[in-house]
Amino acid sequence: MKDKDFERLPMDERFLILLHKKIMDKTGSAKRRAKKYYMDQYRKTGVIPKPLLLASQGIMEGRKCSGRRRVLTEKIQKRFIEMVKASSDPLDDRFVFITRHGRTIKNYHAWLEQEFNRKISLGALRRFARQAHLKVYLEKPDFEEEADPGVCFQDEPVFDLIQMDGCKFRYLKIRWGKGAWAKPQVIEFFDTGSRFMLVLEAYFSESSLNAVDLFEKFLVSTPFPAKKIRLRPDNAKGFVNLKRPINELNIKFSLPGGFYLQPDFSRIHAPKDKAHLESSHRSIHHFEMRIIKHFEDRIAKTEPGYIYRNGKKEKITVTYLDIDLETLRQSDLLESYRRQHNEQKHYYSVNGKTSAWVPKEKFDAGLAQCERLTFGADDVRHFAKYGYDKIKATVGAKGIITFNNQTYHVAVGAQHFSRHKSTKVYISDLGDKLFIFEHKENGILLGEALRREPYEKPVNQAVAEPNAVELISAYLQEKKMAVDRPRLIDIHLRGLTLDAAKAIYRQNRKRYIAYAIKLRQPDAITGKALFNAFILDCERQLSNNPLVEYAPCSENKVL
Repeated sequence: MKDKDFERLPMDERFLILLHKKIMDKTGSAKRRAKKYYMDQYRKTGVIPKPLLLASQGIMEGRKCSGRRRVLTEKIQKRFIEMVKASSDPLDDRFVFITRHGRTIKNYHAWLEQEFNRKISLGALRRFARQAHLKVYLEKPDFEEEADPGVCFQDEPVFDLIQMDGCKFRYLKIRWGKGAWAKPQVIEFFDTGSRFMLVLEAYFSESSLNAVDLFEKFLVSTPFPAKKIRLRPDNAKGFVNLKRPINELNIKFSLPGGFYLQPDFSRIHAPKDKAHLESSHRSIHHFEMRIIKHFEDRIAKTEPGYIYRNGKKEKITVTYLDIDLETLRQSDLLESYRRQHNEQKHYYSVNGKTSAWVPKEKFDAGLAQCERLTFGADDVRHFAKYGYDKIKATVGAKGIITFNNQTYHVAVGAQHFSRHKSTKVYISDLGDKLFIFEHKENGILLGEALRREPYEKPVNQAVAEPNAVELISAYLQEKKMAVDRPRLIDIHLRGLTLDAAKAIYRQNRKRYIAYAIKLRQPDAITGKALFNAFILDCERQLSNNPLVEYAPCSENKVL
């Protein structure tokens, strides 16, 4: 609206328009109070208040709107700043040094009134101190205080405290299954004393299976000092399940005054317990850009996404890479990042002081002072079984477990279960196989059960070594036999071993070949017939050398 048109409007309308301009940026009670104040003024005087007239010119400051001069002149402001800064520095001769607890606004107020010989608003002085950010000088300590060890990162000897945690990627997604995309996340083991990154691997979740897999890699790939070591994982459910494998490891390898792995889980909602590792995660997010650049020819699309920084939602770009998890692992990018972290100098805070060192050099130097202990793959494979999620189940009188609408037959450890009544147990599900544990919180491993029909697609059992039944089954399948698992399990429990199965096959090999040629049937039918013939030969062999059913033998012992 032009000024001429505005002046032609009635005064009431001009007042309402100017009032709107004055309070349009306010909200809540501030807006209501300002509206009431100016409407009361207009009713009393019948004149539009000057602050509203100045608001139409863009002048919104209170004192300018009212036409009043500043409470604090420019000279007073400059002298006040000079007083505060000089009084906090013993070497500054512009004003006498004042101890920390004596630097109050009231004192400066009195000194300013005395120096300028005039009254000064104490409230205005307090407001100006906040605006000029003088708090840092008002609260500056008299002496350079040494850092309080209670609030600093304590120095930890090498391999005294190992931290474990996961970090999900922010800026990229990769293929997960058929048609699905997901952000991978890395899980790492980290030595607090040297900041050496021991193991780093990518997964899609912090599940028990993934935690156990990385724990096994950590044990196999790392030389351990023969001393007490605290392992501090996060309180994620998959990590908590590591308590039992750690206990089994200690039972077998711990000695007085020697190796001992102590679970030292971080507290819930206490990120300071693993602050060193959380800090290193920031560089992982920066490293995502190098992963995107490496696979730039595999970029499928980009989409907007969101992250939260200090409680605020921030919009970002998420890049979709047409690769799977195995491709990411085989690219050696993660291992390159781990080497780069371990072999470059970094600055760290310890006991309140900043120091610089190369993690690998400090780790090697610390480890060289201790007697070392190493674990082989066979040593740790057994412990890994205890790290999976446990589920309540029941072993029937016939050695059968029904789980997820599937039937499983006990293949190892059948002697531990009653043949007359059901037995309550805990099981860990690996799809094609179940591990069976005592019905206790920390029960020992009793045996294994196999699914009646094997899965057509492969099942992730990387950390579970095959049992005797699986080895016999694989051998017979190589010989073109269609294996019936329940019958094979039954004959195994009666005493059939892998060596015996191989011997029986070698003895009857020519007869099996002749039988297959004579049948002239499809492979499926021929495979069943050969397996039936093999079972008959096994029963004949066992009848000549009878064994007591469910008797313990070398392949049925507790694992």
